[in-house]
Amino acid sequence: MIKKTTVRQPVTLTQVAEAAGVSIATVSRVLNRRGQVDEQTKLRVLDTVDELGYDASSIARKAAAISQAENKLYRVELLLCPLAEQKNMLMLDYFDEMLRGIQSYFSRHGNMMMNICTWDPAGYGEENDQIFNRLLSADGIIVIGNPTCDVVDRLVASRMKPVLISSDRDDISINSVEADNFTGGVIAARHLIRNGFKKIGFLSGSAKVHSFRARLNGAMIETLQELGPESFVSRVSATSDNEDVKAALQELFTSPDRPEALITTHPMAAYLAVEVLKELGLNCPQDCSIVTFDKPENIPGDISFTHLRTYPRQLGIKAAQRVYQQIFTRQIEDQPYKIVLPLELIPGNSVKMSAVRNKKIRRAEPVSLSGVIS
Repeated sequence: MIKKTTVRQPVTLTQVAEAAGVSIATVSRVLNRRGQVDEQTKLRVLDTVDELGYDASSIARKAAAISQAENKLYRVELLLCPLAEQKNMLMLDYFDEMLRGIQSYFSRHGNMMMNICTWDPAGYGEENDQIFNRLLSADGIIVIGNPTCDVVDRLVASRMKPVLISSDRDDISINSVEADNFTGGVIAARHLIRNGFKKIGFLSGSAKVHSFRARLNGAMIETLQELGPESFVSRVSATSDNEDVKAALQELFTSPDRPEALITTHPMAAYLAVEVLKELGLNCPQDCSIVTFDKPENIPGDISFTHLRTYPRQLGIKAAQRVYQQIFTRQIEDQPYKIVLPLELIPGNSVKMSAVRNKKIRRAEPVSLSGVIS
């Protein structure tokens, strides 16, 4: 007669931490008798280990490995991928806030060192090769901006696990943290429609920015579904430079289909729209109401823009958190993960409100993807 034996499934440090309601680092400190842990927490961790029936010596070895890892200095490379016309991405408020979020998270851990490098958007060169070699030896990588497929393919082929911030990319296989830009476009258009506007325009700062295209698609689909094809008009700037954006706005506002309300992809475009309106003897919001994406910072004038708040600082924090988890868990995901942060509509005086004021819209229902601009 063969005696059956039960093979116990291994219990992980994560399971112990979750069951005890503490962090993995706390479990490590308790079992290695290192660091300050209050007596009540210590007893709860030890009781949890007993309850789960885990081999204490095995968990202690794993905890010791984590403790040793925590004392090591890790290097994270922040790879900036600007558009050709962007001289310094970090001088833009949006990306500066993102960087502050990354720094704030890593500053909580004394063993994280961050370097910043910029990929030449012109293509592969000697400097790009040197940067890529640095990335190969990094413990973690955060990518910001608009990387080409070639750059991403090169990273993935080298078995690196970069985290891309604000991607809106379905054409590349990469872990990402992004704002819900498509739904933001839906929310902006819906806000204007509910205030009685029948002709809605959209100004995109550049066709090369994927998040801008997602915002355009969301606004376009919502408007087409609610008002029909004659109620939406859009213009796309040749580049994100102010002069090109202003030229696109001038063409839009002097065209026969000038909109009653305008959605812009970024605050500077909203400010330029106000300037162009003034040059034409018009003003905001009487002649054209404006909604923009991102929180307007350091924008001159007395207009408080209605805007979609995108929380770039939180995007940076989430990306840093995911990189930190990758370093210490060494988990390999079968499929790239995507973290999407919702947007919030913040009313201002740049929109001429209807007699019936609506409550703040935070999320939109799903809409059809037909007619999306790729």
